Amino acid sequence: MDIQNHYYGHSAVLAAYAGLPRPRHIAGLLQHGWTAISPVAAHFADFPKVGTDPRQRRLLVWSHGCRGWSPADEDRATTPVGAPVLYLERLLRSQGWSRSDRLGPVYIPFHGTRLVRVTGAHADLARQVAKVDGPSTVCLHHEDMTDPEIATAWADAGHTLVTAGRRDDPHFLLRIMHLIGNASRVSSNRLSTAVLYAAAVGAPAAVWGDPLTFGAQSSSALEELRATWPEFHTADPDDGSRPHDGAAEADTAATALARRELGADHLLEPSALREALGWGRAPSIGPAVQYYAASPLAKAAMVLGLTKRSEAATQAMSAGSFSPMLWLRNPLAALPRPLPRGLPAPVTTEEALRASAPEDAPHHPQQGDAQ
Repeated sequence: MDIQNHYYGHSAVLAAYAGLPRPRHIAGLLQHGWTAISPVAAHFADFPKVGTDPRQRRLLVWSHGCRGWSPADEDRATTPVGAPVLYLERLLRSQGWSRSDRLGPVYIPFHGTRLVRVTGAHADLARQVAKVDGPSTVCLHHEDMTDPEIATAWADAGHTLVTAGRRDDPHFLLRIMHLIGNASRVSSNRLSTAVLYAAAVGAPAAVWGDPLTFGAQSSSALEELRATWPEFHTADPDDGSRPHDGAAEADTAATALARRELGADHLLEPSALREALGWGRAPSIGPAVQYYAASPLAKAAMVLGLTKRSEAATQAMSAGSFSPMLWLRNPLAALPRPLPRGLPAPVTTEEALRASAPEDAPHHPQQGDAQ
């Protein structure tokens, strides 16, 4: 019922797994990223009535086994369905896919958004990554890729730059899977969705390096991440040692934790998934009306302060210093668009799905694609 249901190719992957040729409108809200706090506050704040009657519209979360929040503490019911990346893994493995190390080390820097930028010494972090892991494949957010200062910092350090595309690209998750599925190790400077994805599919994954600055987020928030999920954090390897060396047991523990955080125990079979998403035999007009009309109006009212967010939701969003003026600078960003295309069968992460830089990105000889 909202554009976030189709972020990052999630609905396209779920449709492919459910046996549909393309996504439909979802009867509810689907969690679109891993979050250290409750997704009800972090992702569903603009729609406080969704989930009050799960028979009509559900709050679809990835897991009820997360360390950072408990469904028992919420005032709305949530339904765990597992993360789309795990459904993609199932699809790929059913077609004979397996992990490899052919890309070597992959680094995925923490990124901002069009509303709140990540600031800091990208050049220093890029040089540290080169010192520790050597020239690496670095996956930048597509907006960071178009920032000359950020892109140049990483390219000048000798790294190959790639991007998974825009968040409304149905192939986004396939490109991420290509990266983490062929990396000898995956690192980031913040515990984020990509780190959980990598660990979940069996890639060595760790958090190290300058976390940079994001909005008004305090240092205590980063300390809490480290304390709650120590399995993913390592000391900065300033001495040139590799943070993943000799860590087979730690990698196994991180994989088990990541799969729990992403809801591996909640994955559904195709028919049950279709039911959870409201994808019956015939499309329903209700979710479509909500998607194109009701949801944009509800979100605008919340952003402009005409509708009040809960205290938990306000606290969850305060780290980014959100304000109506920031949203009004990008008035078209939250407007609904036609549903994304379906994925070709068989689903593959190979050459047809190149993750090349946007046309308006700065050109560097080191730039490549995710293949």
